[in-house]
Amino acid sequence: MAKILMQAWTITKKGNEYFLPYTHWVYLNEIVRYYEEVCLLSPVKISNGEADTGLVSIAGFGNVVVYELPYSDSYKSAVKHYGAYKNAYRQLTRYDVVYLRYPTPLGWLSKRFLKNKKRIVHFVGDPIDAAWVNPNFGTLKKLTLISFFMPEHIAYMWACKGAKVFTNGHHIKKKLSRWNINANAVISTTLNEKDFHFDASRQLKPQGLKLLYVGYLRKAKGVEVVIKAFARVKKTYPDATLTIAGSGEFERELKALVQHEGLDGSVDFLGHVDNRDRLNELFRTHHIFCFASLSEGSPRVVLEGMANGINILSTPVGSLPNVFSDGKEITYAGFNDDEAFYNKISYLVQHPEEANAIRRNAHEKVKGFTIQHFIKNIFSNEN
Repeated sequence: MAKILMQAWTITKKGNEYFLPYTHWVYLNEIVRYYEEVCLLSPVKISNGEADTGLVSIAGFGNVVVYELPYSDSYKSAVKHYGAYKNAYRQLTRYDVVYLRYPTPLGWLSKRFLKNKKRIVHFVGDPIDAAWVNPNFGTLKKLTLISFFMPEHIAYMWACKGAKVFTNGHHIKKKLSRWNINANAVISTTLNEKDFHFDASRQLKPQGLKLLYVGYLRKAKGVEVVIKAFARVKKTYPDATLTIAGSGEFERELKALVQHEGLDGSVDFLGHVDNRDRLNELFRTHHIFCFASLSEGSPRVVLEGMANGINILSTPVGSLPNVFSDGKEITYAGFNDDEAFYNKISYLVQHPEEANAIRRNAHEKVKGFTIQHFIKNIFSNEN
């Protein structure tokens, strides 16, 4: 079996033990099946002793080693450690395969020092698009951020030459084609067998309507659109509730918006939910998952909702329009349009049989999107 070097994730270190967030741990749990040795080339964050929720130890993997890089929490802070990244790639030449997750910083250095190895470049997001559509940034700031990042992007385009390239979604694949890069579009997922559940008896009703959002609380996630749409919903369905599971830098502003809209007592902020069983329970006990994001690759949380049998109302973001059809497996509403979200929520409530058919179709379709299938698509042909 081959040995693989992976520059993909940040690791947390407590004493002499390493930890990954659950989402990354489940990916690693599948990847180790394909290789004799897996080396994680990772920035390492030293735990400050506080409770680090959602982290899972990697000590149980007998074939995983860690090469520590200096910790950085952004591309800007990583650049000053250029020498450490370069030295790492100079030293780690014994690996047969190199895997990079764009936009992890400076991964393109792998082509310079390991150009004769099998290389995989996996585009999991689009930071240029994310900056451009962020409504919290003015035009000047958007252009400044994009200009600062562009040399890194161009270096990655160079690194893609001679590599096998994957993208989370067809829209990123299309953008790469402009650089004459032939990529393979995949759908990112962490779904396992226990995540699938469908309650045929659950029906959308005007009484007791329960809406749900799960994800980061960031400006570009469009959570304020969901809250404003919910304010409209309350006027029609007075006992409706909205649950928001997630954390982020926009949380204070969102709570202020809830208060401004007079929704205190009807909106529940749960904070970050890191327990998978608890997350599945949220999907299974609510009626409509509302996702108003402005920029995504292939949003895993939408697939998680579908697997658990909840109706999905989303913007046509990222890979979703290439995979799921409006009115068949999903319901779409426009970007930054709380009125459209309200209208679509009302439509689903008023047409419960159609809503039930949509969520059933979605549940059946995502059965093919398991983590085992996802990892196999990327790694099984590289040994």
